[in-house]
Amino acid sequence: MQKQFSMSIQLIKKAVKAFSANSELQPDILYIEGYLMGLGVALQPPLPSEWLEHLFGHYTLEHAKQLEAVMDFYTLCFRRMVRDENTLPKQCVVSKTDPQDSLSAGKPLPLYCMGMLRALTWINTEHINAEQRQQLQWLKEILRGFTSYEQAKKEFEDDCGDFTKVLLKQRRMIPTYVANTAYAMRFADDMVEVLGEYGITDEEMLEQAHEVFNDMLEEVLDRDDEAAIAEFDSLVKRFEENMITPDFRTENMGVFWKMHETRPYMMLRAKRAHLNLCYGNADKAAEELQDLLKLNPNDNQGNRYLLLNCFIVMQDWAQLRDCLGQFSEYSTFTQAAHALMLYATEGDTSHSREAKKALKDRNSHFQMIATGQKKAKPCLDTYTPGSEEEVDYYLEAGGKKAWLSVEGSLFWLRQK
Repeated sequence: MQKQFSMSIQLIKKAVKAFSANSELQPDILYIEGYLMGLGVALQPPLPSEWLEHLFGHYTLEHAKQLEAVMDFYTLCFRRMVRDENTLPKQCVVSKTDPQDSLSAGKPLPLYCMGMLRALTWINTEHINAEQRQQLQWLKEILRGFTSYEQAKKEFEDDCGDFTKVLLKQRRMIPTYVANTAYAMRFADDMVEVLGEYGITDEEMLEQAHEVFNDMLEEVLDRDDEAAIAEFDSLVKRFEENMITPDFRTENMGVFWKMHETRPYMMLRAKRAHLNLCYGNADKAAEELQDLLKLNPNDNQGNRYLLLNCFIVMQDWAQLRDCLGQFSEYSTFTQAAHALMLYATEGDTSHSREAKKALKDRNSHFQMIATGQKKAKPCLDTYTPGSEEEVDYYLEAGGKKAWLSVEGSLFWLRQK
């Protein structure tokens, strides 16, 4: 399971704007989005402590939720970059009737491009190969061209024909340049090395292999079939052989989610745990989730919810009680685990009925959706506590499997 956000994207952006307003540089939200997408291009992006100051300057933290929103926004942008979803915000347009105004100071497109350009300054060109430098240069050129109308004239005026048409064409090309550069930064070295071991050096074959490898990664992240577990095993093993060494784990224990370079590793392992639970390996899933919670005790991914349901499927009530005590959290997820545990261990008692009532009070949609009497609104990237989407996320996070594992529990849930 990928991390689900407690706020909608609109509320996340609102909180990010509030954070920016209390900072030294006070960047615009579109500048911020361009910057965060630019970080996703980098081969070895900086730590949050570094880029936060680079982007905002000195800042005053009035509410922890605002900083959390900045990190959530960063995660959303990173996820888009991994999925090759590089479309610019809808406000970043070039007007057909007045392109000069579209590129004036403070307009959306220049702000976004300037933000991405600033993020790209983190890339040390001495540490990348010729292909990567070329892609990076082309990306910087097209971004610079949209920072002002004067700059656009310098970068694009050599093209023949109507200059407005040239601008519109170049604007449509920005996502392609971003994708090409991100691809080169991530996979060029690895693929050349791996294919070289098999004697493959032909440029056309290398290009085809690049495309296959990139598609494979995206497909694996989206797969839910049992055979995908082997793919995740292979990818996780590669991380652990090349970066996540025992010494690296020891040095960075507890901060894995704060590090950009380890987030894909955390995502892969969380998804693998989810698949293991789905396909009858609850013990493997629980072991993996417990390790992920050591690497990231703050649990921004929500792995603790999947772990609770693993223990229910395993009928490991002792560990479930320990976890509920450690989490000290009152939510739909913990209340559902508590109620289901009481029914499984005590049956229909006043104690279990009290817990069931508390669950229904916590989320009024829970009974109807969990028992199949009502179809939930699908949860995408966000949900609001107490909403239908929250129940949908709970069921996807092993909740459905947990209730089905306790005989008679769904019938009991429907009773008053």
